[in-house]
Amino acid sequence: MSKILIVDDDVDLAELLRTKLLDEGHEVAVIHTGDGAFEMAKEFKPEMAVLDIMLPGVTGYQICRRIRKDPELYKIGILILTALGEEPEVQHGLEQGADDFLAKPFKLDHLIEKLAGLNALQESIDRRNPTTNLPGTEAIKREINHKLARGMAIAACYIDIVGFKPYCAAYGQQGQKRALEFMSQTLVKLVRNIGLYECFVAHLGGEHFVVMVNLGDYERFCSTLMQTFDSTVGQLYTAKEMQQGFVVATDRKGKEAKYPLMALSIGVAHTQHRHFKSAKKMFEVLAQTRQMAKPNGKSVVFVDRRHADR
Repeated sequence: MSKILIVDDDVDLAELLRTKLLDEGHEVAVIHTGDGAFEMAKEFKPEMAVLDIMLPGVTGYQICRRIRKDPELYKIGILILTALGEEPEVQHGLEQGADDFLAKPFKLDHLIEKLAGLNALQESIDRRNPTTNLPGTEAIKREINHKLARGMAIAACYIDIVGFKPYCAAYGQQGQKRALEFMSQTLVKLVRNIGLYECFVAHLGGEHFVVMVNLGDYERFCSTLMQTFDSTVGQLYTAKEMQQGFVVATDRKGKEAKYPLMALSIGVAHTQHRHFKSAKKMFEVLAQTRQMAKPNGKSVVFVDRRHADR
């Protein structure tokens, strides 16, 4: 069961929610004003928070921002309650760091479902890939949102292993495991060896990885990664394959074809020229940069340098 903080100036509703959640086996703390809500969160240390947007004193938006900026609390799941439920209000709440919203009036069972969804989100954030032992998509997005909320200058590097699927077709399941372990170990060792302590490495699944670094570190990280990968990936191939520069694999139609050896495609989005409101917006730009970085025998990087507010 979870520790849940309720912040709502509707005393009757808050008491109803508290009773329902206690019956569900949760530990609950309640406060009816925005003033002191953050301080209560610091003391109570909830795993989830239910925040009404319109509060006397400090608003739910402000509480949400403070939670996301706090190094002890930023990972908690946040559900905002809105009396309007209109798109601009909801979107603004999500941009302040909320994970989900619920429009008033609502059924209690619907709120329980929303909290169950937040609990599943929290579990996914803590979950690690069994092969690479790296956190996944939700974890990296939460870390990016945390940095953006604190106004930190960061860069997100989206890394694709081009040629991964043909390699897996040629070498089977063990080859897939070997390639993923090689990639994860390369990333973990690299950030340690070049002293990138303010970073976060994640595995989104398959051949897709994302590394968040401080803005001033991304060029050094990308150049070192490409050099390291290109100079060591040969250990995954035979001497013959390295000499000829390709691997033979069977395509989906059952025909053999030649495929280039694996290389990295790296797309970079950063905060130097853009103001990102959320990780979602940053990932939208990353999706564009990935399409621009096309390896031709060697790893390549494409950096988004456009000036625009997002």
